[in-house]
Amino acid sequence: MNLGLIFLTGLTTGGLSCLAIQGGLLVSLVANLKAKQGGNTKLDILDWLPVAMFLLSKAIAYTILGFLLGLFGSKISLNETVAAIFQIFTALFMFGTAMNLLNVHPIFRYLTITPPRFVRRWLNYTGKGEAIFTPLILGAMTVLIPCGVTQAMEVLAINSGSPIQGALIMLFFVLGTAPLFVLFGVSAARFSEAWQYNFSRVASVLLIVFSLYVLNSGLILFNSPVTLATLARPVTWFFSDERFSPGGTAVVSNQVTININNSGYSPKYFKVKVNQPVELTLISRNVRSCALSFVFKAFNIRAILQPTDKQVFAFTPTKPGRYTYSCSMGMYSGTMEVVN
Repeated sequence: MNLGLIFLTGLTTGGLSCLAIQGGLLVSLVANLKAKQGGNTKLDILDWLPVAMFLLSKAIAYTILGFLLGLFGSKISLNETVAAIFQIFTALFMFGTAMNLLNVHPIFRYLTITPPRFVRRWLNYTGKGEAIFTPLILGAMTVLIPCGVTQAMEVLAINSGSPIQGALIMLFFVLGTAPLFVLFGVSAARFSEAWQYNFSRVASVLLIVFSLYVLNSGLILFNSPVTLATLARPVTWFFSDERFSPGGTAVVSNQVTININNSGYSPKYFKVKVNQPVELTLISRNVRSCALSFVFKAFNIRAILQPTDKQVFAFTPTKPGRYTYSCSMGMYSGTMEVVN
């Protein structure tokens, strides 16, 4: 339980992984606030206050979560189905924000998070009031869409068996991710003021990209037959393991080894025989990405590997078809095809 190493993990791979999943919320926050303000050439409180409130809320939420995980263990952990639901909700929220910024339809204005009336009175509702309330809500929401590295930290908190240690693990990890979020959020705010006319359009494009990415991850976790990979299959086939296997198809073998690396899984496609036992070996070597959090939902396989680790699983597929395995947030994935 080296807190310095946990902080360093957040500062590096953890920050990048979390930004990929949660960065869209920060963009939507900055874009909505800046759309209501005029330009400014100097760094002011409205450039950094929303980001600070976002990270403060996030740190508090994860510290409380770490405390509860250390106290109660895995009983309060989110499974991948619940995580997928929140990911899809977040993707729709970001997409709606993009449509609001582009003035596509007045209905999208209702997706803007604003304080209730009594809170507005209490905050003496101004731009600063909104810059406090909205990021507090969005920062707390991030606890519902943790990236794979965050989930690995949650496992550490569970294994600590101590509420204090669990809280410290999550706090130090979130503090490690903070510099990247600050750089990203404040840069977005300054960009909006320097290029105010174009910022809404640029932010909208970013939000649409983020929303598609997060939506696709949620669909993968649901084992949906329709994902970006299946839609792009005619194109991606040319670059896949499936194409470069003998005869354009993977060799059928029921003893399979998946190598986990920082960029995902290898192989990303393999074939096995139906109604025959499969021995699946997962191997990681000095890996720090969320690919370590491995989920094969169709066969009830869930594992979080150490950076250098080896785990073996056995199962028997009883129906032909294609089955998706992925990291716990759907960021990295692959396909197993069961054949007769």
